[in-house]
Amino acid sequence: MAIAKRCAPDAEEDPWDAHSSIMTWASSILLAIIFLIVLGVSTIWLTVHPRQLQFAVEDVLVSNFKPNNNRSRLVTANFSIKMSTNNSNHRVTFTYESMNVSVKIRDQILASANGPPLFHDKDKFKEFWVYLTSNNVELHGSTLKDWKETGFEDIKINVIIQARVKFKALHWKQDHCRIQIFCGEVEAHSPGKAFKQTNCDVEL
Repeated sequence: MAIAKRCAPDAEEDPWDAHSSIMTWASSILLAIIFLIVLGVSTIWLTVHPRQLQFAVEDVLVSNFKPNNNRSRLVTANFSIKMSTNNSNHRVTFTYESMNVSVKIRDQILASANGPPLFHDKDKFKEFWVYLTSNNVELHGSTLKDWKETGFEDIKINVIIQARVKFKALHWKQDHCRIQIFCGEVEAHSPGKAFKQTNCDVEL
């Protein structure tokens, strides 16, 4: 009688173990990439140590500010705004690709114009002028009445700058960043009067 021999079947590879190995390998690679990115950003940050830009309104001259007639709510005015900006970064430069400057009164735009192109080198203080004209702009609410009572001598405005900039830190470049500067409660004055510097809030 032949003796039947039972042979144990070959062990089959568990597909779950193979899947787990792939997931472990992929997770390790991903963690390594994240670590390198964090290390690179941290190195750049510690090396560059970026600081916020500083803006201020140095002077605002208003001329020819008047209503078109006694009954009209339309006004005309010329604004000459002197701005200053300080880049205290030792390794970061800024290039302003475009700049829009607006004069607002109680959330109403009175005048708007383009600012000059600027290159702001590291550790530099710069000043620039912006000239705006409002022509037949209708004032809402009690703004015109309030100004008539003060003889157009005490005019408080908001200066808002929206710009598109690119900056360079060492060999790292970043294009098409947007920056917004808000300068509130700026006292515009006629020529010959003193002006108090007004600091601005900057969002980059």
